[in-house]
Amino acid sequence: MVILAVAVAKFPDFMLSMRADYRTAAGESQKISLPDGSLMTLNTASSVSLDFADGRRAVTLLSGEAFFQVVHDPQHPFRVTGHLGDAEVKGTAFSVRTDETEDKVLVREGLVDAGPLESRQTRALLAAGHGAIITKASMSPMPEGDTERELAWLDGRISFVDRPFGRVLDDLRRYYGGRIIVTNDRLKRTAVSGDYRLDNPELVIRSLAEATGAKFTRLPGGIIFLR
Repeated sequence: MVILAVAVAKFPDFMLSMRADYRTAAGESQKISLPDGSLMTLNTASSVSLDFADGRRAVTLLSGEAFFQVVHDPQHPFRVTGHLGDAEVKGTAFSVRTDETEDKVLVREGLVDAGPLESRQTRALLAAGHGAIITKASMSPMPEGDTERELAWLDGRISFVDRPFGRVLDDLRRYYGGRIIVTNDRLKRTAVSGDYRLDNPELVIRSLAEATGAKFTRLPGGIIFLR
């Protein structure tokens, strides 16, 4: 029974690995040259599948986040599809992040046409320095100034201003790889600000725990309790 339970728990991860052309582990990033000459930087705990056959330039972001520096080709649009939305460009630099509840599109250079998969009339042309949050049938602009903070991972950093501690921990879980358990809901709502290197996510968690007055306990196996 134990073996069966472990197999069931790992099945979604196995299926994801079967679909992915490229994949990164927690705390890992990878730069990949794509068949058309574009460059993709795959962030931590991320996976993608590619379709570059017959002139297509298509990437499906299966999990996590990726940044694209796209070779200009007006005859062959470059498309990235997440769980809920997609982004299409002719040649520019932008990122897409996906999870079960929303996709984020952030533009560093050029223009990106983006919108929900289930509402093709709800689309927007995003300019450099702007971003959007895409849900199942809607999209909303990200606050000005958030784009570069959200892209800090490209420089090996995490940056945030007045963000709930719980949401920051959600990001750090992707880099830490172990379990982070918070037993105090007040801590999750506490606003925090900071700019930290990501090469030691446990140290970041310790620092933020101290700033919020949380008690930090680390158990064997990489389990962190905050209370």
